[in-house]
Amino acid sequence: MLIIGFDWASDKHDVCILRPDGSVLHKGEVEHSAKGFEKLQQKIASLEPREDEVHVALEQHDGALLAWLLASGYTVYGINPKSADRARDIFHPGGEKDDKRDARMIADLLRNNMSHYKPMYAQSDKTLNLRALARLRVSLVQEKAALKQRIRGRLAEWCPDVSKLCSDLERVWQRELLHRWPLHEDLAKAEDKDMKAFLSSKRLRAETKEAIQCVRASRATHVPRGRKTALRMEMKFLLDKLDTIIDQIKQVDEELESAYKSHSNHAVFNTLPIKATTSLAMIAGAFGDRRCNPADWSKYASWWGVGPVTVASGKKKLVKRRRGCDWQVHQALLDFSFSTVFNVSGCWASDYYKRKLEEGHSHNGILRALSSRWVKILWTIWHKGIAYNEMFHREQIMLAKTKIRKSG
Repeated sequence: MLIIGFDWASDKHDVCILRPDGSVLHKGEVEHSAKGFEKLQQKIASLEPREDEVHVALEQHDGALLAWLLASGYTVYGINPKSADRARDIFHPGGEKDDKRDARMIADLLRNNMSHYKPMYAQSDKTLNLRALARLRVSLVQEKAALKQRIRGRLAEWCPDVSKLCSDLERVWQRELLHRWPLHEDLAKAEDKDMKAFLSSKRLRAETKEAIQCVRASRATHVPRGRKTALRMEMKFLLDKLDTIIDQIKQVDEELESAYKSHSNHAVFNTLPIKATTSLAMIAGAFGDRRCNPADWSKYASWWGVGPVTVASGKKKLVKRRRGCDWQVHQALLDFSFSTVFNVSGCWASDYYKRKLEEGHSHNGILRALSSRWVKILWTIWHKGIAYNEMFHREQIMLAKTKIRKSG
């Protein structure tokens, strides 16, 4: 058996190979390339021909190195960066930091605590595709929000009346209006025939058309002549980028919906009370398709930042939220929980939310607690491959209340 520790970086990785007794068999660097991975694989094979006897530890990340390790058939363990940082204080109390030492430290951390870590498993291509598409969508949505903020910021600074008029840049007519007349004075100087043609080509309410005409008639904020050309160019560039990203999100949404429907988890998660493809695709991808011997549901709740963290010392006991988590899945769970409260009628989640709100809990705190309960349900139907049953969960809630009353 071999125990390998990696300290990964962008262009090279430090590696340390140990025997179970802790003696060092090999230390060195691995180039971040297919050639470098192949050389390391040959070295490992010369020391241990059985891939299942090779145990590898590295700080959790997602990339080519992890994909190669999983594809090679090695048993891979993800080390929490915080755990690695605390272990560094044990091995190097003086505060030294060295990549080669860190590789040895991570290998020793796994060697001494292997029973406390759960191996990572290679997921199917469908799961990998679903995860990648869901995370790509999140990235594009963040870029879109940043662009909208920049456009609104420029308008609020130089054209406040236009900023109020075009407050929702998701609307096509607002973006087209700004494309044609990016500044207030451009809108004010627009030809009546051009404006009439623009308004007639859009299906706008009478109030909206009147608001546009009011802005045209209002006095424009002064913009120095030396700033106008750059402002018009900046607005055009930002709007072009925004249009492109909005189109890209639509394309990703189509691919994401198709990937989600073809995934094995769709049959189970499609029985849930909401059909929010984006959130459910992220959650389905996060669970993956390896249902054999999964971690307990509470581990998933902890990984995704919705499980409570209890800190007890002496007479002091504190329950707090976990900050270090997968924030994209965390947000998907919050969105899912929010929808079950406000967008679905007759769901137990709505009663839970109202009860906790009456008890004085905050909106965000309730959503996190609700998400933790949903993770337990999602984990159960995913692990067992069964459909969601609203009445069953209501009966379980009533049964739990009865037990509490009897015990009290």
